Amino acid sequence: MQAVNWNQFSEEFTRNIQKVLPFDGLVAFNIDSETTASQYSFKGISRQAVDEYLGGMQCFDPVHFRFAYHQTDMKFSVLQAVASNNEYDDFRKKWNVKDTIELFFRQNGVPIRGMSLVRSSAYMEFSDQELKMVESFYDLTACCFNQIYDVSSHQVSLFNEGLTESLTRQESKILGLLCKGLNNQALANEMHCGISTIKTHLQHIYQKTQVRSRQELMSRVLSG
Repeated sequence: MQAVNWNQFSEEFTRNIQKVLPFDGLVAFNIDSETTASQYSFKGISRQAVDEYLGGMQCFDPVHFRFAYHQTDMKFSVLQAVASNNEYDDFRKKWNVKDTIELFFRQNGVPIRGMSLVRSSAYMEFSDQELKMVESFYDLTACCFNQIYDVSSHQVSLFNEGLTESLTRQESKILGLLCKGLNNQALANEMHCGISTIKTHLQHIYQKTQVRSRQELMSRVLSG
C-alpha cells in the first residue's frame, strides 16, 4: 500500500466535494485527544481568524470535535443545527461565517482527523438536501479513509519511516497490532503473553516514540 498523507487526502476530498457543494473555506487538522488537535491547514480563511479561534474561541465552539469524540456513530456536526452562544455568535459575525460542517474521520471508532467546511454570508445555510449529499459523500470517502489507514506492522514503516527504528522486533509487531485496534487482552492473546507484559511493552514503545498515550501514538503513526 502506498502511503497517503492527511494533506493529500483532505485536498482530494475538497476537490471532489466542491464539484457539488459550494463553500468558501476549509480547515483540516489532526485530532490528538479528546481536547487537543494539531497540524492545522486552512484555505479560504484568514490566518487572524484561525489564530483567534485557536487562541481561545474554540472553547465556545458548539460543534467542536470534543462533543463527537465518544459518539462513535457521529459522522459530522452542523453549526446551524445546534444551540450556539453569544461568544461564538460574535466570533462568527466578526469573520463573516454563516455556517460550518464539522466532519470526523475515525479509526476503530476514535476520531483521528477532522475537517471543517465553512460558508460565508455569501451563501445560505447548508440545506437538508445538501446535508444528505454530504453524508453520502462522507460514507464513500470514509471507506477510502479506513482502507488508507488500515495499517499492519509492515505498513507502519511506510507511514512513518523513522518512528519504528528504535523498536525491538516484538515492539514493532505490537505496534502493528495496536494500529489494527486490538485492546490489551487481544494483544496478549496474539503475542502469547500476559497483559502485564503487554503493558510493559507499551510503556517502552511510548518512551521510544516520545508519546504519552495510545491515541497520541496512533496519531503519530498515521500522520504520514
